[in-house]
Amino acid sequence: MTYRDVRFAPGMLLAVLLLLISPVAAQAQAPALYFPRTGHHLTDEYGFLSFWRAHDGPHLIGFPVTEAFHADGIGPVQYFEKARLEQIVAADGATTVRTGAVAAEYAAALYRSFPPRPDRAPVAGEFVFSETNHGVREPFAGFWQAAGGIDFFGAPISEPLWERTASGQRQVQYFARARLERDATFAGTPDEIQVADLGRALAELYGLNIAPVPNTGAETFGPAAPAAPDAAPLAGVPNAAGAAAPQPAPPAPPATHPAPAPQAGRPAPPPVARSAGGAKRIVVNLTRQWLYAYEGDQLVFDAPVATGRDGMNTPTGSFSVYAKLPVQTMDGVTNGEYWVVPNVPHVMYIYGGVALHGTYWHNLFGSGARPSHGCVNLPLKSAAWLYSWTPVGTPVQVTY
Repeated sequence: MTYRDVRFAPGMLLAVLLLLISPVAAQAQAPALYFPRTGHHLTDEYGFLSFWRAHDGPHLIGFPVTEAFHADGIGPVQYFEKARLEQIVAADGATTVRTGAVAAEYAAALYRSFPPRPDRAPVAGEFVFSETNHGVREPFAGFWQAAGGIDFFGAPISEPLWERTASGQRQVQYFARARLERDATFAGTPDEIQVADLGRALAELYGLNIAPVPNTGAETFGPAAPAAPDAAPLAGVPNAAGAAAPQPAPPAPPATHPAPAPQAGRPAPPPVARSAGGAKRIVVNLTRQWLYAYEGDQLVFDAPVATGRDGMNTPTGSFSVYAKLPVQTMDGVTNGEYWVVPNVPHVMYIYGGVALHGTYWHNLFGSGARPSHGCVNLPLKSAAWLYSWTPVGTPVQVTY
């Protein structure tokens, strides 16, 4: 009797292993993903899904806040919470994907300028860029370099600075394609340095449609959509007829800070509104505590503001003016104490009980103080001008 030793040849063994793992691999590399939290798809039509996967997308790029589309002067793009991805076509037809300069555009849109790097010798481990006259060092240098450095985040356009963010006061640094933030509560952990949500903020400044779209059959990724919007817990919502119930207003703090005068005579702004014709748009920037009014792409007015305190933060997002009242008496209860503020002028509601309005009981506009219960407080003359200029239905973006 002849016995034959039956063994798997290396090629056969590999084929069997591939058959066993192929369903898992196919699931892990789905051709399209849908993100319920933001309500948008991510595909490889322009190579964005592969780039997102290869560059720690959930942490460095975030979830998509628009669908992919063609942008004038760039080509195929898609906005994400923290970034914008762009497909670039070379002269020979080859395509590559890169991150867009969202932080540089965000700073330019809001007239941000940063002082140059101090004239000193570089510290140990510091990278200095003569083209921007800025350097990157710890606590940001290690994170910046590990994520791809200049190829992914671009060169620094600011030095490290302290800035109020959506998560409170933080040390931050601006690069051409991102703003990095240090969260001291996670010191020594991988979450100490985080990428700010400037992709979403820039999409809102540009007036892009970030409304969720239905899932077209793609595999879902990430958490479900939030149960409720980011809104301050306010009462006093105008009814359908335009009459408003009492709206909470801040108690009167001491007027110790002079109000900055609205800025006049500025040069024409970069194209932030991207709306047809001379459509009006208002932008409230919570970081700078400043309001901007646009007609089409042109800035026509700006003014300092004071917004919601911690715990009653002014909600961020895309809203519109849905009710206007020339004057209103506001009252409410805070920590068990009743208060009333009579004759609040030039009230324009944008979301629930959140309104833009004139404020006579403090002078903290643009100072960084945030005394309100969620409303956007304006100097009296600024509120009067804005009220006369703004029709019901005017879009309002509130962003950091």
